[in-house]
Order: sequence, then C-alpha cells, then structure tokens
Amino acid sequence: MSLDEQEISILVVDDDEEDYMLLRDHFNEIPDRKFQIDWAPSYEAGLKLLKAKAFDICFLDYRLGNQTGLDLLKQLQIDDIRVPVILLTGYGQRDVDLEAMKLGAADYLVKDQVTHFMLEKTVRYALHRAEMKAQILMQDRLASIGLLASSLAHEIGTPLGVIRGRAEYVASFSKNDSNIEKNMNVIIAQIDRVSKLIYSLLNLARGGQTQGTGLMSLTLAVSDVLELMSHEITKNEITIVNEVSDNVSFRLSGQQESLHQVLLNFIVNSIHAIQSAKRLGRFQDHHIKVYVEKKKDFVCLSIEDTGCGISKANLNHLFKPFFTTKDIGAGTGLGLVTSYRIVESWNGTIQVESEEGVGTTFKILLPIELE
Repeated sequence: MSLDEQEISILVVDDDEEDYMLLRDHFNEIPDRKFQIDWAPSYEAGLKLLKAKAFDICFLDYRLGNQTGLDLLKQLQIDDIRVPVILLTGYGQRDVDLEAMKLGAADYLVKDQVTHFMLEKTVRYALHRAEMKAQILMQDRLASIGLLASSLAHEIGTPLGVIRGRAEYVASFSKNDSNIEKNMNVIIAQIDRVSKLIYSLLNLARGGQTQGTGLMSLTLAVSDVLELMSHEITKNEITIVNEVSDNVSFRLSGQQESLHQVLLNFIVNSIHAIQSAKRLGRFQDHHIKVYVEKKKDFVCLSIEDTGCGISKANLNHLFKPFFTTKDIGAGTGLGLVTSYRIVESWNGTIQVESEEGVGTTFKILLPIELE
C-alpha cells in the first residue's frame, strides 16, 4: 500500500474543542485521503496517547493550560517518542517558531491561516521528511550493525567451529546410540543455521539482497521451524495446527535458510502475541495455525495466531525498520523488515490481517515457478 493510499493516523493535542473540531473539518475537506483523527484535550492526555499508540503525525497546540506545546516537544525527546509534530498557535511568533524547529517540530502553523490545502501539503511534506529521516537513521544503524556483525562473525566463528567439530566427533562414536547421534546432528544443524544467520545479518547491513538460488520446500521449512520452537510452544500451552502436509508441492524460487528465517520471525512474534494476550487475561484455547492456499500464480502461506492483535495505527508502521512494540531488550524492530525484504527479493509480498483482542494472520505470498 502506498503512502497516498494508506489511512493516516493523526493526534490533535488542543485544549480548545472548537479549534479541534475546526481542524477536523479541514481534514474532512481533503479529497482522496483517509484520516483517523484522535483528540487529546490536555498536555497529560496527549502524552499518554503518544506513549500508548503510534501516530503518523501530531498537531500540537502551543497553549496547553499551564504548559506549552514546546514542553511536550521536550518531553517527547526525553521519552524518545518519534512522531512528526506540527505546532499550532493562535498568532505568529518568530521566537516560538525557531524554538519549535530546534526541538524537532516538522512545521509551524498559525490557526486562522489554516486551510485544507495547506493541511494536505503540510502533512505530505512532514511524512516525506519523516520517511527520509527514518531511512538515514536506518542506514546509520545498519552500518553499526554491519561492524558488529563483522566482529561477531570473527569472534563467534572460531568457537562455533570448535563446538561443531566436537559434536561431529561425539556423533562418530555414537552409532550404537541413536538418541545421542540425533542430538549431535541437531547441534551441528543449529550451528550451521547460526553461521548462515550471521551471514544474512552482514548481507542486510551491507544493503545486499537475498537472491533466489534454488527451489524451496514449504513443508520442510514449516516442520523445521515448529520443531525448533516446540519447547517454547509447549511451555506457553499453545496448540499447533499445521496444515502444510507432505503433499503440498509448489515450485518456489529462493533460499531455504532464508525462508526458515522468515517463518521463525513470524512464529516467534505469534508466541509473543499470545503471551501478551495471556497477560491481558485471555488464557484459554490459544493456537498457532499454519496453512497454504493457491491464489492465481501465487502460493499464500498463512501464519494465524490468537494473540493480542495489532492496533490499526501500528499496522501502518509494522514493516518500518526498528519499529517495535516490545519492551527494551525483547525486540530490535528488525525481524519483520528483514522478512519483508527477503520475501520482496523473491518478487513476493507480505500481507497482515489483525484485530485487537482477537489475533493476527501474516500471509506470505510467493510466485509459483513455471515447470
């Protein structure tokens, strides 16, 4: 969905309800655009909403009772809440304009000069600048990740090689004990996966694309990931419904390990979403369902869960780099954007259907190769 087609979520922080309603009416006059507008009548209400939800843009009144919009801008910087902010005032003040710019405001508008034409242009420019800033930030962070990944590849590579060699050594002496041999082979396979994931991280940081190099097996990828995550799934009392049977056969071009990485990201997200649902009081009948459908020249692999769901506002940000709703240390915000880039490099796409309090379904659409 392009920026012009998506619904734009807007927060208006203004202690004057008439001014809010006038601004809302201006938005309603803008043709060919969809807006979801929330209103916060105070500094405290605005800060609370900005902490709770992800908005595309915020219109912020300068006068907010005993506090000002500049105070809220400062607090947003302290709390690291990144949203394009348009400061509104009843009359033009150059010193307020300059201070707002220093604090990161995207624009400054005088209320009685606002028209729907001006609003549309202001929103469009602010969102475009925010997108450019996000891309620059992404490149800076990916450069840092590239340096870290290069170091990790060297520092981790040697001990991983030693562990793999010892596992092979133990496996060679355990031909009479199938259980030990099986577990050693699992260790070897997972070490190989870690090595390939480090390579993928290096490739992402360098801006490389995942190239289609062979035929992929959906059945094998799904079974491998579910087996790998079986402990977490059992621990969280989640029922697995795997409808990707052995007779599912499509010619799909890509990399098997990268498909494994994509599925792993979605399964882990589903587990986290179900954990969140339980914290909110929904404890019963949780499941993760994986199934396949053919849609014209595409195969659609769906991962459905009964987790907490994703808010409408967050859906618009889901595949943006470093966007995450998880606690610090629980997620980097790279998993979904990495998955999207991998699937996109195979000429596929990812769709999301979600309802808060009900669950989420991720749909991976991949083109079917001709025989």
